[in-house]
Amino acid sequence: MIAALFALLTVTMGLNYFQRTTAANVLFFFTLALSVYWLKFHATSQLTIQL
Repeated sequence: MIAALFALLTVTMGLNYFQRTTAANVLFFFTLALSVYWLKFHATSQLTIQL
């Protein structure tokens, strides 16, 4: 998931480089929302070890 988030941010930087700021802003806020979702539901969940 982290790799996907970094890839989306890389695409966002590429869009900004090619002057596509509206698409870059939309993609940036989408990536930001995914980051918050990942942090809230996956990074803070308890680890379960089944022995």
